[in-house]
Amino acid sequence: MTWKLFYDGGCNLCHVSRLRVEKWAERAKQPMVVEVLQGDEALQKGYSEHMIVEADRVYQGWEAWFLLLTITPWYLRWMSWLAKFPLTRPFMRWTYKQVVKYRYKWFGTRECQIPQKKA
Repeated sequence: MTWKLFYDGGCNLCHVSRLRVEKWAERAKQPMVVEVLQGDEALQKGYSEHMIVEADRVYQGWEAWFLLLTITPWYLRWMSWLAKFPLTRPFMRWTYKQVVKYRYKWFGTRECQIPQKKA
């Protein structure tokens, strides 16, 4: 099954993460298509600021990131197992929300941002 990743094309952190994820997917032999959240398809589906992965279902935000961790190299893959424990989920949600909230401030924006389509 091919995964489809939607990421924020204007965020430096998201851009660098996308490049890494594409390498991980290739090494793991996981077919993946990558699109930006500012693109037509994402806008038509109502996707907004959170990373999305369409796989066996639609994963958003922290769940999408932890799904992507399942294809990382062995030394990072252990983090994907944290999502299986209910006691760790509130911390993961909170951490993801903080990164989303401050990602432009901490990591900056891309020089050539992809413009959002006007409604």
